[in-house]
Order: sequence, then structure tokens, then C-alpha cells
Amino acid sequence: MTPETQTILLSKIAAVLEDLRREGMENGEAMFLLGSAAANLVDMGKRKNWRELKAALTATDVLQLLQQIDTEGNRMLDEDKVNFAYALQIIGMSLAASGGDNPQLLQGASLLDDIIETTHTNYRNYVQTRTEPAN
Repeated sequence: MTPETQTILLSKIAAVLEDLRREGMENGEAMFLLGSAAANLVDMGKRKNWRELKAALTATDVLQLLQQIDTEGNRMLDEDKVNFAYALQIIGMSLAASGGDNPQLLQGASLLDDIIETTHTNYRNYVQTRTEPAN
């Protein structure tokens, strides 16, 4: 990734983090969809959590995922499913930043990973409580 590309991505990550700080974290649907998307990816990769999945991905895997995320995100926007597209954007930025060597970019990605990991855990806990038999 070129320094110019890293700077552009850092700017986009900073904007998403600011949006999450201002109001995004209060958007229950978007956070639920983020956790669900992360869970699907973690399950497909046969890993325990988001960070473990990211660490196991090759550069080719990341590129393929980013292409799928771009296609799916654009489709979601076309269908006016903004919260789903927002969740995919967060995952895509986290994945894209993993190939950088800019310390600020890696720190931004780590903050996104924290959010993804939290929503993944919350999603898993929700699913578990919904599938446990009643006493």
C-alpha cells in the first residue's frame, strides 16, 4: 500500500471512528449487523474471534474479502440497507488497514477491531440466550 493510499484510508477510518463516537455506537441495528457479519466471517474461517480470523488471512484472502464487501456493500446501498452497508464498511476498513505499515493506520484499525470484537461478542451472547432452553 502506498503512503498516499494509507493516508486516504487513515482519513476514512478517522471519519468512521468519529461517526461511531458521535452516534454510530447508539445505532443498535448497525451494531447488531456488524456483530452478525463478523460472526459469519469468523465461522467461515473456523476461528474463535475477529482478531484471530484477521491474523490468519493471507493478502489474497483480504483482497477477495474486500472485493466481496465492496460488491455487497454497493448492493446494500442500492437496496437502501444503509445500516448493513455501514457494518460492511467498518469490516472492510479494518481489513484494508491490516496491510499498512503506518502506525496511525494500524492504531485506527485496532480501534475498529475493538468495536468489531465487541459487537461479535454481543451478537454471540444474544444468539446464545435466544437458543438456550427455558427453565
